[in-house]
Amino acid sequence: MIRLKGKLIGNYNYTYSYKDTKVTHKIKEYYNAENKIRYVELKKETKKGKNFVRLPKSIWITKDGYPPLSTDGAAKVAHGKKLSLFFAGLPTVQSKEHIKIFDDVLRNELRKIGLDYNQLSKSLKERPVAKEVGITGFIYQKPGEINNKISDKFLPMVLKAYSRVLESEPAKCPVHLWRERIIGKQAIVEFHLFKDEGFDVPLSAQRAFFTMMMDDREPEE
Repeated sequence: MIRLKGKLIGNYNYTYSYKDTKVTHKIKEYYNAENKIRYVELKKETKKGKNFVRLPKSIWITKDGYPPLSTDGAAKVAHGKKLSLFFAGLPTVQSKEHIKIFDDVLRNELRKIGLDYNQLSKSLKERPVAKEVGITGFIYQKPGEINNKISDKFLPMVLKAYSRVLESEPAKCPVHLWRERIIGKQAIVEFHLFKDEGFDVPLSAQRAFFTMMMDDREPEE
């Protein structure tokens, strides 16, 4: 299996407070020079009073010629309601082979723990974004529960699936479309989601976070 995580090359740790909300970020960046794989790992907490949105471990992995791997594990309490969720996907995937490999591995791995990949992936694949830029993957949600180790439950099988993708033939992916979407439209969506749940998160701060997490490290030549 291809080694995804290379040498630690970056630590981006920062905290800000806005009104009554405190947000803490811990981002580590790794680079595998042999296989030219960039691996960014995030731990983040947004907290206001007794309410919080905690991302115990989320990752963003890129390699030229392949779709990026994006995951997001979250545990939150807002308006007295608890929720744990996990997302994993290949945004901008174009290759049918890449989709089949990723889906087949996860279908088999999730079956082992009693989950139906086809059911968990249906809502994601039916979203407009799937038609606009292409995506495959799944979303798991568990209302009424706080699970700070939810990423540890799913990441090994997701990384296994992505490694298999990277062992296949490359195919061009418009990764820039996903970056532009996340830093642009999705930052606005996240601003309103935080606001609706009672948190004070500036749009500029949300865009800065997304930029730090997934934007290009160097300008295109």
